[in-house]
Amino acid sequence: MSMIRQIVNIAWKELIQIRRDTFLILFLVLAPTMQLVLISRNTSRGLSDIPTAVLDLDQTAMSREFVRELDTTREITVRYYPPSHDDLHHLLDSGDAQVGIVVPRGFSREFNSPVDAPARVQALVDGTNVLIGSMIEPVIVGVMGLFVQRHVQMPPGVDIGGVEVDASALFNPTFNIQWFVIPSTVAFIVYQVALVLAATGFVREKEIGTLEQLLITPIRRLELIIGKALAPIGLSILNFMLLLAVQTWGYDIPMRGSPALLILVAALAIIAIVGVGTLISLFTQNQQQAVLLVFLLAILEVTLSGYMLPVENMPLVMRGLAQISTLQHFMTATRAIILRGATLSMILPHVLALAGIALGAGLIAWRAFSRQIA
Repeated sequence: MSMIRQIVNIAWKELIQIRRDTFLILFLVLAPTMQLVLISRNTSRGLSDIPTAVLDLDQTAMSREFVRELDTTREITVRYYPPSHDDLHHLLDSGDAQVGIVVPRGFSREFNSPVDAPARVQALVDGTNVLIGSMIEPVIVGVMGLFVQRHVQMPPGVDIGGVEVDASALFNPTFNIQWFVIPSTVAFIVYQVALVLAATGFVREKEIGTLEQLLITPIRRLELIIGKALAPIGLSILNFMLLLAVQTWGYDIPMRGSPALLILVAALAIIAIVGVGTLISLFTQNQQQAVLLVFLLAILEVTLSGYMLPVENMPLVMRGLAQISTLQHFMTATRAIILRGATLSMILPHVLALAGIALGAGLIAWRAFSRQIA
């Protein structure tokens, strides 16, 4: 009982110190929620109103109708009608237009002629933005498909044959990008909060000169480490639950799995993150160094986690490093529970990896602390 009392006292001291830091309180409550809201608002918009230049060399009623069809889509806004290829390329080079479409001469004749070559249009896309480059082509193809269906009437009873594909999307039938981005963002925000709180624990004591006072009190090293870790763990779990409520009720993202399993996985991930943060706190001399290391580690974790690029598409070395990425396992497990309704057996490799990272970081932190005060 005395050990539990000592740990609780240390944790309570940490909470009092955090409560006195107004900036840190704002960081814990307002910053994560604002970050989630801003990211979700941006992702919900998708591609829209992309400035487009159209060079219509055909100048027929059919070519003008096709241009109007493009302009009515949500993704494309035709703003420029350059008179020549040079003017079109100038608009693309300057960045005024991000998409250029060329309707060649003879478009209307070739469209209506069964003997001429198929009617074609040329699309020039600004490749510096990969998202635009990958998503604009299907929009143009879709507009052309509807245009053809409206103008090409097949005689009754004629079957042109071919293959019909009936596809269904599981777990996210409307391909809502928010369902993918927001759970990943929640995991990343909780990762940042837990890491910052843990990384400033011991180093704050060094800066204000109270670490020596703690060491001369009748508190064992293990009690001190656990007590200082409890406050970041508890606050990070509360932060996760707050963001989870915003995600579920604010953006109607379904919760298909067990909330209890989700919180259990989050708690295990947070323990692992706090273990890593404690290591940072022990090996740095001031809070500036600690925050800098947190920043560098967060960049590395985002790269390895699959947040920006699927892990399967990474080089072999990076795929290996991803297996010891806390954020990668945390993000993958939470998405599986929320969107697919995964059970513990389905995400067991990720849970075991998080448990291993938590145990390894805790043991290394205990040994490092023991050597520092020896």
